[in-house]
Amino acid sequence: MTQRITIRDAVLNKLKTLSGYTFPPPGTTEEIESKKLPAIVVGFAVENIEHEMHGGTERQLDLTVAAVVKTSGDVYAALDQAAADIERALQDASLEDVCDLFLLSQTEFALDQDHPLGEVRLTYSAKYSTEPTDF
Repeated sequence: MTQRITIRDAVLNKLKTLSGYTFPPPGTTEEIESKKLPAIVVGFAVENIEHEMHGGTERQLDLTVAAVVKTSGDVYAALDQAAADIERALQDASLEDVCDLFLLSQTEFALDQDHPLGEVRLTYSAKYSTEPTDF
């Protein structure tokens, strides 16, 4: 298993402590059913790599944590609550030593104008290093 999967799984394990959310399987492309909302999906966004001498690398993996909500009330209030829940669950800056540094870097909000749906997408940056290769 790669460090990327280890980090993703650590994020999922922290989020699964939240009650009231469903968690579709990682990597699924199936649509999330309305009756299973709110739901949280974790995925990879970008990984930047800085090469070091002797083959090691410093890496920054950006992961997205998206919460999809449905409400007949204030969608922004529901999205704000989901963002607060996610931030509270992921406040450990090292994911219990799974990576060197794990921090929130961006939050985006989107509404579906045709349905009472919204999505909040939080981007977290995980910094970690790989070991140099032996020559």
